[in-house]
Amino acid sequence: MGRRTTRRLLVGLATIAMFATACSGSDDEASTDTDSGSDTASGGSFSLALGSDPSFLAPTAQCYESTCSQVLSMLYTGLLSIDPETNEQILGDAESIDSPDGKVWTVKLKPDLKFHNGEPVDADAYVRAWNYSAYGPNATQTGFFFSPVEGYDDVAPAEGDPTAKEMSGLKVVDDQTIEITLSEAFSQWPLVMSYTPAFAPLSQECEQDLEACNEKPIGTGPYMMDGAWQHNKSITVAKWDDYTGPNSASADGIEFRLYSDPKTAFRDWQAGEVDMLDTVDPSQVPQAQALAGERFLSVDSGSFNYLGIPFYVEELQNVDIRRALSMAIDRQTIVDQVLNGLATPASDVIAPFVTGSRDDACQYCEYDPEAAKTLFDEAGGIEDNTVEIWFNNDGGHEDWVQAVAEGWKNDLGLEYSLESQPFTPYLKTLEEEGVGGPYRLGWLPDYPSAENYLDPLYGEGSSNYGQWAGPEHDAFLATIEEADAEASAEAAVPIYQEAADIVLSDLPVFPLWYGQTSIVYAENLDNVVYDPLQQIKLGDVTVS
Repeated sequence: MGRRTTRRLLVGLATIAMFATACSGSDDEASTDTDSGSDTASGGSFSLALGSDPSFLAPTAQCYESTCSQVLSMLYTGLLSIDPETNEQILGDAESIDSPDGKVWTVKLKPDLKFHNGEPVDADAYVRAWNYSAYGPNATQTGFFFSPVEGYDDVAPAEGDPTAKEMSGLKVVDDQTIEITLSEAFSQWPLVMSYTPAFAPLSQECEQDLEACNEKPIGTGPYMMDGAWQHNKSITVAKWDDYTGPNSASADGIEFRLYSDPKTAFRDWQAGEVDMLDTVDPSQVPQAQALAGERFLSVDSGSFNYLGIPFYVEELQNVDIRRALSMAIDRQTIVDQVLNGLATPASDVIAPFVTGSRDDACQYCEYDPEAAKTLFDEAGGIEDNTVEIWFNNDGGHEDWVQAVAEGWKNDLGLEYSLESQPFTPYLKTLEEEGVGGPYRLGWLPDYPSAENYLDPLYGEGSSNYGQWAGPEHDAFLATIEEADAEASAEAAVPIYQEAADIVLSDLPVFPLWYGQTSIVYAENLDNVVYDPLQQIKLGDVTVS
């Protein structure tokens, strides 16, 4: 299979800002609502605080972070979604998705689907979007999602210029039918297609003016844009009265308020200026619990948070240095004292949310300062005895990053400097190999598969920001290909675990913790539900 051979995506799913990652939880987790918006109307409107301005809103595979995907989940329906508890496929725009062999897939669309501007949502609308996204010169953030499709390497070669503008594996059979031929059998393909921001259709109007469409997307979902995107301020959507799909639209309108500082967002919630927060800064959690009572939710997010390692920094190429640094991180103490318990120390690179995660997979995630110091010294240490640590400064990360740095100073004798940027330029810096030491990132799942925590983060051209390479990386890629070719998703799990073991041994990232988030909301809101795939199910929220 031609696996992810172009540029990396955005940040790894989003490689989300932690403030933008979030939540999911205990008894408040995933519920699947099959009613249409017209059947669940409750009226009213509400506002939700999001961390940072989205990078993109245009439906051209540019969205790979939690802020834009939370918005686009309201604007688009998608082919299908996945129930996070049962892995059941819930069809959206698709009437059926079938394959006799795992290689050739037939997608049949429901009839009479419309964009918000009245254009038909047909096979052409999907195929034009996918070909645009995959075409290398368009430099989309998630075009790599189409790497399993036959002809992908022709439109997005690893080297040289494209020899085609359209993938040979995409065929419009008729208005309602798409045939997708993959380079090799891939049992998890429907799960991949459930990531709506990468697989959304593209209207002709948007194709003609993508810049305008980025400011005011033309979607297919239960909500439509209500005015243009007000950058760094707000995005407002209103219920689309003509929606006939399966997703809910209870409120008449939703305003997304854009914040760069979660602490400011919380103060505005206290003052009644915003109705809901998708994440409370850890330092404000006790106050939020006291004020909100049952309207405070602490829930598992499905997120995986880590420090990535730039392999282009010479001293970090030594695996023993990496192992020593990882063993000198006191994850449990940081979770308890800095994150107020709102996380679980990571024991794997696959989050517990999906089948295949293990609670004892990571040998070098155990805090062992004496062994770390011995290994660090035997490996020769780091030049100038100083390490840079990078993070985005609009996500509430500084306190825990400082705690990691102080641990390295105390246990390994390392001096440090903290380097930070807002999320959007930070991603650009990572793309351009501009960091001089470990860098903070996080990951929310696109679909419920162990594969989604592996290949998108470490595969060729994906979110492999640190440029992990070498024999171990080659073995990782070969193992992923072997797992992908298994006849069923279940049979692939133990092979994906073998790929995870390679990551955990060579440590291109330091696993930190699986995220939880805390959600607070106003007294007039109800039915606030989160799942790790759709984030807060905003269409279900009712306003009294």
